[in-house]
Amino acid sequence: MLALRPRALLTCLLGLVLVTACEGKPAAGITGKTGGAAPVLALGSPVPPFAGTTLRGEPLSLADLRGRVVLLNVWATWCDPCREELPDLQALHVRHEPEGFTVLGVSTDAARDAKTLRTMVSGFGLTYPVIHDERNVVSGPFQVIGYPASYLIDRAGNLRWRRDGLIPTGDPELAAALAAALAEPAP
Repeated sequence: MLALRPRALLTCLLGLVLVTACEGKPAAGITGKTGGAAPVLALGSPVPPFAGTTLRGEPLSLADLRGRVVLLNVWATWCDPCREELPDLQALHVRHEPEGFTVLGVSTDAARDAKTLRTMVSGFGLTYPVIHDERNVVSGPFQVIGYPASYLIDRAGNLRWRRDGLIPTGDPELAAALAAALAEPAP
C-alpha cells in the first residue's frame, strides 16, 4: 500500500468526495476565500491563461499552443490514478500529434519532488511536454478539485471537455470530444 503525506491524502480524499458528490462533473459551487461561489469554468468558454517551464527547460504557455487541440492534464507523482493514466495519455499524444494534438502535463508536486517527477516522466517514456508547477498556480483558475484533472481545449482556446478523476482507457466521451475538436479547422 502506498503511504501518502497528510496533505496529499487530504487532497485525494477531498477530490474523491467532491467528484463523487458531483457524479464526475465539475463542482459549480466551489466557495472561494471571499465566501462567494467561484465562477464555473464552463464548456465552450475560453480557458484561463497558463504558462510555465517544461522539464526540458523551455517556456511554454497555452497561448503558444493556440491552433492545436490540447489535453491539459493536472497530476502529481504521489497520485495512483494519475500514474495509471499516464501510458494512455502518452499513446493518445503519439496517435493524434500529427493531427495537431498535444497532451500538456502539469505536475503540482512540491519543489522537493523534482527528482521524483523527472524519474517518473522518464520511466513512463513521456514525450509530451510536462511543466512542473511547484507553486500549484494552475489549480485556482482551472478549478482543480482533485487529481488527476483533465481539460480538452480546442484550437481556439475554448474548453471542450473536462474530467475530474481518472480517464479510463478508451474513454468514449473523450474520444468523441477529441474527434470533434480535431475535425475543426484552426482559427
